[in-house]
Amino acid sequence: MNTEGKNLYIVFIVVYFLFFDTHFQLPLLAPLARSLGATPFLLGLIVGTYSLFNILGNLLGGHCCDAKNWKQPLTAGIVMITISLFAYAWAPSAPALLLIRAVHGFAGGLVVPVTLVYLTAVPARELKDNLSRRMSFFGVSIGLASLTGPPLAGILAAWRGYAQAYLTIAALMVLPAILIIFFWQEHTKPTGRRISPAKDYRKIMGTGPLRLAFLMIFALMGATGTLASFLPLQAEALGASPAVTGALFAVFAAAAITAQLFWPLLAARHKLLSYILAGFALFNLALFLIYYLHHLPALFLALALYGLGFGLLFPALLELVAKYSDPAWKGLATGIFFIFFSLGAALVPPLGGLLKQSPAAVSPFLTAVTVSLFLTPALPQYFLKKGAFKNPE
Repeated sequence: MNTEGKNLYIVFIVVYFLFFDTHFQLPLLAPLARSLGATPFLLGLIVGTYSLFNILGNLLGGHCCDAKNWKQPLTAGIVMITISLFAYAWAPSAPALLLIRAVHGFAGGLVVPVTLVYLTAVPARELKDNLSRRMSFFGVSIGLASLTGPPLAGILAAWRGYAQAYLTIAALMVLPAILIIFFWQEHTKPTGRRISPAKDYRKIMGTGPLRLAFLMIFALMGATGTLASFLPLQAEALGASPAVTGALFAVFAAAAITAQLFWPLLAARHKLLSYILAGFALFNLALFLIYYLHHLPALFLALALYGLGFGLLFPALLELVAKYSDPAWKGLATGIFFIFFSLGAALVPPLGGLLKQSPAAVSPFLTAVTVSLFLTPALPQYFLKKGAFKNPE
């Protein structure tokens, strides 16, 4: 196997562990923050800070793809993530946890754009498939992480406590760090061109399908961040243990994996816009069910619908970015995509927490639906009328 093939396997392992880290914390972070004295607003801020600092990492990682190399941001990001995870176990207060989340978020932001851009840059002969299959593999790696992470976290937290759970995931992250540091071999570097950020930003934001991808991922991750922040607390109020809360997120992951396994077949049959609309409708319906139906069995149904919507929408958005990004600024476009990804998770959960503790006591899930519906309902039709979904290939 040549260098590109070996690196490709490392990319999928890194993607799995990176998102395993993220999903592992879903049943843990909100109860941990509350045990350290966090208010509902500070809880949402702690969850969202990760994504807010992702923005800086996304920009730097994207620029590295376009102008420098692959290994530097991968190495720096994975090492910082590992150190941050050890720090969670000894966080003395909610403000300290906020600082740890900031470092963790920046590190994660360095890594994600590099993995996706590298995946789309590998020659087809190395993958023996098409772009849809690659996006499927990327999404399934994330789905497997979300399927295995929350149940393991719930079991460890119930058995040994939050600190031991975080020490376990920190130890596991040593593996991808070793692979990147000792086994990744730099081969064909990106263009090394001199970047004109202002010109590239104008081109990227002037591309209709990319604007649609950015706004849709903002809505999707705002909703997902809200689930991460407040679903564990709602499940706990209904009498669910941490293990049951982990199972809820595992149902979401299983549904998302199922949809993404079939993504190459689905993408060949219908336009991307069809799956964007379907995924958007399903995840908003799931949020409505969580808001209205305060029963544990209903939560399992809602999480299954949410996972199906996620599994249709996420790979469709990845394909939009891959297909409509110029190779000269694909790294930057991917970085901006993950900036909107991060902004959704950074801004919507704190807003939900703030409205939750206001006199109106608005449900965070209703807030997420409102933000989603406010941002996106007219966009698909607008871009369709503009003819922005003509196949560029």
